[in-house]
Amino acid sequence: MSDLLITKWHGALSIIGLVDGKPQYLDIISDNNRTGNIYTGRVENKVGNLDSVFVRFENDRTKHGIGFLPLKDIPIECVLNRTVSKSTEVRSGDIVLVQIKADEQKTKQARLTSKIKLPKDAFEGGVSGLIEIAKTRCEYQLLFENSKPLHEVVIDAKNRLLQIDASDVKITTDIDAVFEQLKGKDVDCNFYNEEAERISLFIKYSITSKTDDLFKKKVWLPSGGYLIIEQTETLNLIDVNSGKNLKKNDSFFLELNKDAAVEAYRQIRLRNLSGMILIDFVSMKDKDMSQALIDFVETLIAEDERHMNYIDLTGLGIMEFTRDKFKKTLKETIDYIKK
Repeated sequence: MSDLLITKWHGALSIIGLVDGKPQYLDIISDNNRTGNIYTGRVENKVGNLDSVFVRFENDRTKHGIGFLPLKDIPIECVLNRTVSKSTEVRSGDIVLVQIKADEQKTKQARLTSKIKLPKDAFEGGVSGLIEIAKTRCEYQLLFENSKPLHEVVIDAKNRLLQIDASDVKITTDIDAVFEQLKGKDVDCNFYNEEAERISLFIKYSITSKTDDLFKKKVWLPSGGYLIIEQTETLNLIDVNSGKNLKKNDSFFLELNKDAAVEAYRQIRLRNLSGMILIDFVSMKDKDMSQALIDFVETLIAEDERHMNYIDLTGLGIMEFTRDKFKKTLKETIDYIKK
């Protein structure tokens, strides 16, 4: 039996999936991610040498509400206030229809596009219908919010957990409103009554202690080895260490590296790491064992929902990966919530 818990974690509504008591899934619902949202925005300034414009799409007068939009990503019909024959004619003051391609990350502003992508049946008439609606609105208007209803998010989370562990998933929440909402959508959910149980959901499932390592630089492995996880603006580096183990043969190192790969991938998913990821495994001299490790890792990440891809194994034993960015990292999300 796996558990899917819906509760407040670090002040935000979150879904935590436990398999054999260990966190394997984490999604913070109220993380203010705006990726996919569509707005009417105003061009603030044009950067000729970059063939781009900066567009303000939220009227908060901070960098949070402004994004970077390449001119090549502006179809002329998405210029709403006047007719242009080509995107290079766009100028400061123009009103444009924009979609957030990637939300702001650390010091980087949001990346925008006017090549709009809509879910099926989101607007009558599709993108053309949306453009006609946008022409009747003023700037800084949110026209489409790319967020799923809670019950769909919970069902998606359950399906992801079933991919990790094929056993049944028990859904539990300690929030009345969430329970009523899910029950109204025929989602099989249990309500955890803290007063009746005389112990909080957090304590019953040891949520705090089980999620502590998601914020630590050093993560221990069952074998006695450990990972060192470094997050930077340009890449993520995970260093595998054998610790004080006295065994120093390749057979042992292969098993250590496999254990490290499983834990590293769990940390990557839960911390929501993306972009360039480097894993520095313990070096092995046997080429067959190095290939066995590559095969193991490729199988491990094959079903990753953020399309984690193996790129190469360098001569120094460092595996290179890329992973699609969708939401902020866990650290960025928690830091934003605490502001």
